[in-house]
Amino acid sequence: MTNLTASRADGRQEGILVDVPLAASTKVFAGSNVNYNTAGFAKKSADTASEVFAGVAMETIDNTGSAGDKVVRVWKEGVFDMNCASATQAWVGVDVYAVDDNLVALAATTTNDVKVGRVVQFNSATSVRVKNLIGLIGRR
Repeated sequence: MTNLTASRADGRQEGILVDVPLAASTKVFAGSNVNYNTAGFAKKSADTASEVFAGVAMETIDNTGSAGDKVVRVWKEGVFDMNCASATQAWVGVDVYAVDDNLVALAATTTNDVKVGRVVQFNSATSVRVKNLIGLIGRR
C-alpha cells in the first residue's frame, strides 16, 4: 500500500446498525440473535464451534437464494431483553452465551461459548437484559 496523495471519500458509518450478508437458505426473525458462520455470512445464532455473535436482527429477512443474495440489518450495540432459563439476580455482571437464536445461557451450560454479551439487569427467571459487547468480542 502507498500513502494517499489526495483526499478520499470516507466510507464511515456509526456502526450501530449494520447490513450483514445472509447465508444461503436462511431466515432470521426480527429480535433474534445472529451469528457469523465460518464463511462470514449471517445465520441464526447457535451454540456452534467457530461461530461468532454478529448482533441482534432488526428485521425479519428470508434469503431463499445463495449466500449473500440478501442482507439483514443487525444491531451491533445496545441493551436487549433476551430469553433464558433459570436466571437469578446473580447473573448481573456475568457474560452470557448463545444457545440458539432465542436463548442465552451461562458458559457452564453451553458447549462452544459463543459470547453474546453481559447481563446488566435481571428481569425474571426467563428474561435478562444483555449489553451487546460485539465491539469487544466479534471478529468482524
